Amino acid sequence: MSKYQYYEFACVDQLFTTTQQAELRSFSTRATITASSFVNEYHWGNLTGDPLE
Repeated sequence: MSKYQYYEFACVDQLFTTTQQAELRSFSTRATITASSFVNEYHWGNLTGDPLE
């Protein structure tokens, strides 16, 4: 059975640095990562990190 997951994180206080963007990239190769957001959809898998962390 498949499970749909959608994650979207937005920067509020400051933009992601290039180092932080690279760290986020280590969680997902398919995510759309910008200096101000991280967006990812999963249809068959799971996010490899802890969304609350």
